[in-house]
Formats: sequence, C-alpha cells, structure tokens
Amino acid sequence: MREFKRLQGSKIGLVPLNWRFTDERKSEVIAKFAEYGFLGIQVSEKQANSSEYRNLFTKHSIAAAELYIAIKCDTKSIAENSDEETKRQIDSAKNANVEMIVFAVDGDAVRDRIASNVHQGPALTPEGLTELAEHFNKWSKYCNSLGMRASFHPHAATYIETPEETAALFSKLDENVGLCLDVGHWLVGGGDPVAAVKEYNSRITHLHIKDVDPQVLAKLKAGKYEGMDIAVTQDKLFAPAGTGALDLDGLLDSLNQVGFSGWLMSEQDSAWEPSEEKSLESYRNIERALTT
Repeated sequence: MREFKRLQGSKIGLVPLNWRFTDERKSEVIAKFAEYGFLGIQVSEKQANSSEYRNLFTKHSIAAAELYIAIKCDTKSIAENSDEETKRQIDSAKNANVEMIVFAVDGDAVRDRIASNVHQGPALTPEGLTELAEHFNKWSKYCNSLGMRASFHPHAATYIETPEETAALFSKLDENVGLCLDVGHWLVGGGDPVAAVKEYNSRITHLHIKDVDPQVLAKLKAGKYEGMDIAVTQDKLFAPAGTGALDLDGLLDSLNQVGFSGWLMSEQDSAWEPSEEKSLESYRNIERALTT
C-alpha cells in the first residue's frame, strides 16, 4: 500500500455508481478497479452474497470497504419492515468481510424537489427523528457484535441533508455510530466540508469524495430543476474530485490535523462519458493532493 505525505495509513477506494458494473462485466470491471489503483469498493448485497464476486475481489486484492443501507421513512416514522431489511443486509455484509456498514435515509420525492432548499418543505418530526436514531443505534451495536463498524451518511434529497439536520440526528446517536462524510452531498446541503471535519473530528470514520459543479449547484439552489435527480443525471451535478467547488487540499489538510487514517472513497453518482474514466481522474487528483 502506498504511503502518503498526508493522511498516512489512508486508502483510496471507490463507490462505482458511474460504472456499468454488470454480472457480465464483473471480471473486467473488478480488474479495472485494481488497475486504476483502488484498494476497496462499496459492495452491494448481491455481491456480498456471491462467491464469484468475493473470489474476484480476493484475486485482485480489492477490499469490501463498505455496504450501504438506506432506510425508508416519512416525516413521522421509518418503514415497518426496516428491522428485517437491515438485518438481512448486515448479515450479507458479514459474508464478504465488509469493514463498514454505511447507514443513510432513503431518497424521498418531496425532498428531491427541494434539495438544497429544505426550508421550503417538510422535515422529520421529533418522534420521527428519535425513531430513526434508535434504529441506527440498535443495528450499529449488531454490526459491532459481528466485527463491523457502522456510520451514518447525510445525503441530499433525504430527510437528513443539512448540517443542522445532521447535528440533530447525531445528538441522539451513540458514540459507536460514526460519520461517513460525503463532501459532495454536504456542499449541496449548504455545509462546508472543512468545517465539518473540525466539528466532528474523530467521529468521522471515512469519506465519500466527489466534487460539485458550481454552476449546476447554483441552478439547483435557484429552483431551476424539477428535482435534484435531474441535476445529477442530466447536468452532472457531481464531478471528479478536484474539478469543482470542493476545496480538496483544505479538506485533506483538515483531516490530517485530526489524524484521520481511514478510507477515502471516490464517488460520482453520474458522469459524462466516458464515465468510468472519470473515476481514474478522481483517483489521480486525490492521490496528487495526498502526495504534494
């Protein structure tokens, strides 16, 4: 593993949303992850349960860095089957030796329409917030009992988008629930990633690193889109790290100051073609920032 001047011990991984990661292409794609230099990925439940995928990850020295679990909810409560869904996915993650369970709130059509402008619409009730926190606390303990860590991922177009909503949730979360800081979603929610590192400090378990196109973000904030999903898929709101509004050097400096040494997961929800090559651009920009 390459050692960096900053964030020694950190590793660069990938959340491959912009890849055509199909069963038919799995051997080719996983080999390409390794060729680009990624040391771990976010795996799906299906991949975690598949010996074929697990064997390919082992062959190419790709770690199962995380598995993402999104909880459905409305303003008042979580979905009735949340316990069943959560346990099934955590048990699947154990099959693949996943290191981190990343909890989040699932997307909501109403919040999608007001992403970056959440003051215009509904929010979680106090009861809804408490129920959500209790769910994450319960299942984070279960993750720990299986040898996995757990974190929460604030996400635009959900009921936990803004720094204020995140702080309200974390005031109810146990200390063993870390923060997965997705710097792109944090920017869309009106936050400053550098300030978030200073605020949450050692509570940050790992990061999703993407950049944000400032012109597309300005249009989103101005209400020029019917929803954030259109901004992401049509105009590519999210961009390769180091090419947009994100202060990548400032982010890494602040992480270095708090002694961070976890996963830096490159991610781009949707990318201009050739989309898969944008992950290599992100990797190189992150690596360059870590080594200079």
